Amino acid sequence: MNETLNVAAQMGDIDLLYKLLQVDPYLLDRIASVPFINTPLHFAASAGQTSFATEIMRLKPIFAWKLNLYGFSPVHLALQNGNYRTVCRFIDINKDLVRVKGREGLTPLHLATKIGQTDLVARFLSACSGSIEDVNVGSETALHMAVKYKQLEALEVLVGWVRRSCHKCAHATEKRVLNWADDKGNTVLHLALLKALPPQTVRLLIDSNIDLNIKNLEGSTALDIVENNQRQQVNTADITQIRDMLVRGGALRATSLAITPLEEDLRSRITFHERVAIYITRLRRRISNDTRNALLVVAILFATSTYEAAINPPGGVYQAEAKSPPSPPPPSSKFSIPFRLNHHHHNNNVGAGKAVMRVQDFIWFWSFNTCAFYLSILMICLLMPRGRVSVIVASPLFLFCGCYMFSMLVISPSCKLGIAAVALPCILLVLNFWGGSVYIRLSKKLKRYRSKQEDGSRFSGGNKW
Repeated sequence: MNETLNVAAQMGDIDLLYKLLQVDPYLLDRIASVPFINTPLHFAASAGQTSFATEIMRLKPIFAWKLNLYGFSPVHLALQNGNYRTVCRFIDINKDLVRVKGREGLTPLHLATKIGQTDLVARFLSACSGSIEDVNVGSETALHMAVKYKQLEALEVLVGWVRRSCHKCAHATEKRVLNWADDKGNTVLHLALLKALPPQTVRLLIDSNIDLNIKNLEGSTALDIVENNQRQQVNTADITQIRDMLVRGGALRATSLAITPLEEDLRSRITFHERVAIYITRLRRRISNDTRNALLVVAILFATSTYEAAINPPGGVYQAEAKSPPSPPPPSSKFSIPFRLNHHHHNNNVGAGKAVMRVQDFIWFWSFNTCAFYLSILMICLLMPRGRVSVIVASPLFLFCGCYMFSMLVISPSCKLGIAAVALPCILLVLNFWGGSVYIRLSKKLKRYRSKQEDGSRFSGGNKW
């Protein structure tokens, strides 16, 4: 019955398919239980029977991901046999099939690039932009395949897609894809020079902001490879032109690159700022989301309480009088009522809003309250997740700190103390934001180091790096 089903797939006979299913409803299930097998979808894809393949995919979607005994999926077989209409139908049904890995880790994007089908390359990238990051067992991207098999038009399509990519973290993805090294440490630029591709191809890569000073596993930069080709007198005119382009772009020899910036950072002594950044980063990672949320609530409560104390200090503030205090009635009046003039109200009209407490008491109150307020703000800044949310929250926090300083200036009993009440918080605020910028800068350095570690430890057979 399996042989009859395979014949029906090659002929595209959907009626025969359902006749076989009426006899044995578990026919497709038994085929799906075998790890590596030529499914009816494989036969239909090889024969270009698009309608039959679509029907099989609807009944058993898992068949589209199965590899046969030679390590090929139905999409791979359709590509190898030139059945591009079937390939496009597969991608329309499931865009993730662009990333299915077959023999030697090759994806449909790798194969389309290898045979120079630029229309399919563009279609695959449009359907699944993440496929540009897939690598085979040799840690080669689709760009490496284009250079390796000298498919220059496909290379132009791939580089154009990378440079025009608008998805999240597009700039980081562009740098990562263009500077990705294969298992021999060769980037796309290294491979283009080793294959002696024409100058216009090298110009395309240089204009795409590729790193010109990466060393491969042999310790050679792009300029070293060009000069080695020049010594061997391979296409002397083109090599001279390429060398001039690299030199103008800032390419250097390996001997001029004593150590990499990352290596230099790692060999240098850890500064105090780096210790603080490392401690904060480790502390943030140890805190769970529930604990972070609880601490944020506590910090916000502290900030609002200390701000409320700045508006309503202990003992209150002198109130402004709407009118001058009334004059006392004549003492000879029969119905005179004893009247006491409030000396403070009479003399403190000018100082309305000042704290009632003594200067010494205000100093203690201001010191403790200001420390508590800014520690709360610092705690909020540290607990907030990094990214756009922190940027959105930073501006209101800055204005909030300004309101606190203005409130302290208004209620200060003396002018000199008011200036001090504003000056010190300003210094603390500047130090706070300066420390935040230092922490962000050092965090980026640590993140760059971690990304280098992750790039070195990623298994090239995965769908992602």
